[in-house]
Amino acid sequence: MSPRLKISNYVIERLSNIDTNESTGCLYGLMYDGTLLVVGLSLELFENEKNTYRQLLLNLPAEIELCGVVRFGESFTTGTTMKEILQDVDVTDNPLVMIVNEKKEMKAHFLVHDKFEETKYEVLSSDDMWKQFLHVRLNTILPLSCEATISGVKNVLQNKRKKIASGQVSFHVDGTSVYLFGVASDVGLTGTSTEATIGELVDSMSPEQPKKKKHNTNVIEIVPINLVLKTTKDILSDKLVKTAVKMMTTQRKPAFCISMPLRIDTLAMIHRNTKLLELYTVLVEAACRSLRLLESVLLEQLGQEGIGDGAGLRLPESFHFLPQELGHFVTRVVPKGIPDESMEKERRLMHEQLGIVQTRPVFRRGNAYSDKSGGRLVNPHEAITPQPLKPDVTIALVRGRYTYHHYMQDNFNDDGWGCAYRSMQTIFSWFRYQGYTTVAIPSHRDIQQCLVNIGDKQPSFLGSKQWIGSTEVMFCLETLLGVQSRIIFANTGAELQGYAHDLVHHFQTHGSPIMIGGGVLAHTILGVEYNSATNDIRYLILDPHYTGPEDLSTVVSKGWCGWKNSDFWNKTAHYNLCLPQTKPAI
Repeated sequence: MSPRLKISNYVIERLSNIDTNESTGCLYGLMYDGTLLVVGLSLELFENEKNTYRQLLLNLPAEIELCGVVRFGESFTTGTTMKEILQDVDVTDNPLVMIVNEKKEMKAHFLVHDKFEETKYEVLSSDDMWKQFLHVRLNTILPLSCEATISGVKNVLQNKRKKIASGQVSFHVDGTSVYLFGVASDVGLTGTSTEATIGELVDSMSPEQPKKKKHNTNVIEIVPINLVLKTTKDILSDKLVKTAVKMMTTQRKPAFCISMPLRIDTLAMIHRNTKLLELYTVLVEAACRSLRLLESVLLEQLGQEGIGDGAGLRLPESFHFLPQELGHFVTRVVPKGIPDESMEKERRLMHEQLGIVQTRPVFRRGNAYSDKSGGRLVNPHEAITPQPLKPDVTIALVRGRYTYHHYMQDNFNDDGWGCAYRSMQTIFSWFRYQGYTTVAIPSHRDIQQCLVNIGDKQPSFLGSKQWIGSTEVMFCLETLLGVQSRIIFANTGAELQGYAHDLVHHFQTHGSPIMIGGGVLAHTILGVEYNSATNDIRYLILDPHYTGPEDLSTVVSKGWCGWKNSDFWNKTAHYNLCLPQTKPAI
């Protein structure tokens, strides 16, 4: 009997937007409770590298496996390419084949007894997916010590994978007394009931969590887990150590060696109803995927000229990405210290394979999904209850992540004069999170020093409490980031109404926050809502004048981040808007 079929709405949207004919792609999904959930897809670039989907699987969270094929076009022929992919499907006995025609009509078929049977499917919304699924993140360090040769690295890492897969490791769920360990051919569990699920464990770790759901923007639950290596007396015996030393000194020629701490940092995506006992094999698979990614980066470096003896070998670093258009994590392992600019070719290939636009960064270090907020709120506007869609209404919002900067942060009193500085810091954080820059967010003094250096201000400006406006923000963005901005001048608050189309175009094209200054006040605009029938416009405002703690509920409920009507602006004040522009990049 074929499984029930659900498809993530992210996949449906991507299939609708991909513009290609008569080509083949791969589908990735996971099984739970007799259901196949399709969470991702890729386009097969056979002209570049054969079977690229096999390598891509290592970049996906454990439990997500190859589950089928998508065919763009009218034909339903199973050519050589499709057959090769379907033969590699082992997450289900019934591989999935989807057909997307030129009208973007989609049909799903399961392969049952060598025959394709059309099946109905349910589209799973992003909200429902993140309510039902969570991620576990395995993070640990394993020592790597071996000859600085390709065979040396391969042999050692293969042995590490074998050791992990043979049950010689335990896993500890951070913040709990729960341990998972291998027992002969079985799995043991301590610290909780053997019938407990991962969802129940997470809920018990944070029982107050449901009360905060109203204003919770961090919908992705990630459970941290450590790996614990077992040791035995035999491994540490004096006799074995002496024998090993004797072999090294008498039978082996001198060789360059690698000695480095190898960090395993990997994810697995699992349903909340998964039993904790079943988590052991999932974590083993996640660890092995991570080791294979780490191995590929080390081998690639050893194959380069001048690194064959291990000199100049760089430590591999893992980064996890959650692009908005994908709806699933992608892990990249890159050599530490290699600038993003020199890895454009690898990123471009990943963009092509995943069908992602090639006009903005997605897989640079700055795009990585991690807590770089320094305790600040990230994307507070996402906690605002969305309004139902209305005819003739266009909503355009900031794209991506940013941090909320406001008065009195960093133990610095700028109450009454620092609003434009804070708005600029929010804009700066956006460019960092989007991967356009790695430059640190400037302090008030850094901003003042920049304006003095370029001759816009006198030296006496440094250390003062003088206001700045949108033109100064424009100067700093260009000087510190190389970012150019468009300036809009509005003689009155009422005149802002006439720039609705400009603001919609900005957010749809560039997606960066906008700084607006008028009188002695500055605000950050995160989005606009324009009604073409009534000509009404609303603004999504992030207010830098807030002086309280980093409390999301207060910020949203008290309107420090919220929608404002046109009468929010002073009808007689003069306003300048700074619209930071982006350039095509990858």
